[in-house]
Amino acid sequence: MSSLPRRNELPKEQTWDLESLFKDETAWRQALAEARQAVEELRPFAGRLNESPKTLLQALKTRDRVMLQAQKVYLYANLQQATDGTNPVFQAMNAEARGLLSFVGSAAAYLEPELLELPEELLERWMAEEPELAIYRHYFDQLQSRRGHIRSQEVEALLAQMGDPLGALQASAQAATNADMRFAPVGELPVSHSTIGELLTHPQREVRRAAWESYADGHLALKNTLASCLQGHMKATIVQARARAYPSALEMSLSLNHIPRRVYDTLLAVFQEHLPLWQRYFSLRRQALGSLATFDVPTYDAPAPLRPSPKIPFAQAAELICRGMEPLGQEYVIPLRRGLFEERWVDWGQNQGKRAGAFSSGLQGTHPFVFMSYSEDIFSLSTLAHELGHSMHSYFSRNLQPYVYSRYSLFVAEVASNFNQAMVRAYLKHALPPEHHLVLLEEAFANLHRYLFVMPTLARFELECYERLEQGSSLSAPWMIDRLAERFQEGYGAAVEVDRERLGASWMMFSHFYQPFYVYQYATGISAANALAQKVLREGEPAAQRYLEFLKLGDSVYPLEALRVAGIDMETPQPIEAAFGVLEGMVDEFETLIRG
Repeated sequence: MSSLPRRNELPKEQTWDLESLFKDETAWRQALAEARQAVEELRPFAGRLNESPKTLLQALKTRDRVMLQAQKVYLYANLQQATDGTNPVFQAMNAEARGLLSFVGSAAAYLEPELLELPEELLERWMAEEPELAIYRHYFDQLQSRRGHIRSQEVEALLAQMGDPLGALQASAQAATNADMRFAPVGELPVSHSTIGELLTHPQREVRRAAWESYADGHLALKNTLASCLQGHMKATIVQARARAYPSALEMSLSLNHIPRRVYDTLLAVFQEHLPLWQRYFSLRRQALGSLATFDVPTYDAPAPLRPSPKIPFAQAAELICRGMEPLGQEYVIPLRRGLFEERWVDWGQNQGKRAGAFSSGLQGTHPFVFMSYSEDIFSLSTLAHELGHSMHSYFSRNLQPYVYSRYSLFVAEVASNFNQAMVRAYLKHALPPEHHLVLLEEAFANLHRYLFVMPTLARFELECYERLEQGSSLSAPWMIDRLAERFQEGYGAAVEVDRERLGASWMMFSHFYQPFYVYQYATGISAANALAQKVLREGEPAAQRYLEFLKLGDSVYPLEALRVAGIDMETPQPIEAAFGVLEGMVDEFETLIRG
C-alpha cells in the first residue's frame, strides 16, 4: 500500500450503485430543478387544513412526497461527497442540496402549527371518516406531545430557513477534515481517513504509534477552526432549544425522541460505577503488552491486537455475516445476500479523499447504501456487520411503513447494528479455528470499548460542553482538549501512558457531535442489542420473530415501546448492568488466556 488510488480508479465492485439513484450529474440536476418546482405544490394548502379531512390528507401526502423528492436529491450529493471530499463539484452539489432541504422545510413550516390548531376531537372524527388519514394517528400523537414547543408559522418558517446556514458549520468542519487536513506518512505508508484503522492495528508497534500521532497532529493543526465550528453548532442547538421553550439542549433532544431524562442519567451513573472494571481491563492489557500507551487503545478505532487478525477478504466477510444472521431466517438473510452480492449496497474500497468512518444511508424507494473503508481483518468484518444491521433495520422499516414512519428514532438505531455484531461474533466463535479465539475476544473488546467506554465518556464531555455554553461561557480548543483528556484518564486509571494533547484531540474525530446527544445512544443501543442477541440465541424462533417485528416498526411507535416489543425495557438499569456483566465475563476470560 504505497499510495491510494483516485476515486475513478477503484474497481466497480468496490463501490456502491449510485446509478440506482441518478444516472449522472445531469439527471441529478434535472431532479434538483424538479424538486424546487414541486415545492410550489405545498403553498396552496396554507391556511386550509381545517377545511376537511380530504384537504388535510392531501396536504400531508403532498408534504411527504415533496420531502422525499428533495431528500433523494440530497442523498445522492451527500453520498458522492462522502466518497471524495476533495472534489469541488461534489462539495457544490452538497451545498445546493442542503439549500433545497431548507427551502422545502420553510415552505412546509405552516403545516404543524396549523395542525395543532385543530381540536383533537375533530381529528378523531376526521380519521374515522377518512381511513387514509388514520395512518397519521401516531404522527398526530407525536405532534401533540410537542404542543408547547411548536411556535407560530412565522417562527417555524424562520427556524426552517436557519437549517441551511447552520448546516454550513458542519459542512465547514467536514471540508476542513476531509479536504484540507493533511497527514504525515509513516515511511511509505499513507495515512488517511480510510487507512487509519488498518494502520492502528498494524503488527509493528512503531507503525501504530507514528500513525496515531500523524492522525492526531493532522487534526490538531486545524483545532481552532474545528473548535469554532463545533461551538457554533452547539450554540445554534441551544438557540433552537430556547426558541422552542425547552429548558436545555439535552431536554430538547430527549423530548424529540420521547426518552425520559432518567434513561440518560441512569446510563451515565451505571457507567461511572463500572469505571473500576474498565481500569482492570486496561491493567490486564498493559500486562499482556508490557506497556500500554494511548495509541494502543485509540478512542476512535480498535485497540492494538495482541495477535494479528486472520486475513478475511470482503467476499468471505460478507458470507460469514450472512451465515451469522441465519437464526433470523430467510426473510432476513435473502435481502441481505442480495444487497451484498448483487445490488452493490456497500462502498468498501479505499481511495483518496474518502471521508473517515462508516455509515448506512438511504430512503424509502431506494436500497440501503453502506459506506466504509474495508481492511481485510476481523475488525472490518465487524464494522461491516454493524452497518448492515442499520441497513436491514432500514430495509424493513422503509418497505413496510408509510413514509411518515419509514425512519426510526436515533435511540433504537444502534440496537440493530450492535445486534448484528453480537450474532456474527457468536457464529465466528464456532466457524473460525480455535487459534483465533483471542482475536475474536479482541474484536468483542473493541466493540465494547467503543460503545461502553468511549461513547459514554464522550457523552459526559458533550453534556459539559452544552452546560458550559448554556451558562454563558465559551468553548476553546485548549479547554476541550484538556477536559476530554481528563475524562479519558479517569477511565484509564494508572494503566495507560497518556499523550494528553493528542488524546484530548479525540473530539475532533467524531462527527457525531453534530447530531446533538447522539453518542450516549451507542451505549444504550449496545446494551439492548446484547440482551436481544442472547434471547435469540437462547430461545430461537420466538425471540427471532419478536426481533423482526421490532425492525418492521420504524417510527410507528415510540422507541421505548418498540424495544418492549422485542423484549427489552430500557427504562430500567438492568440491560445496561447486563452489558457490563458481559464485559466482566470477557475480562475474566481475557485474564485466564493471558496468564494461562
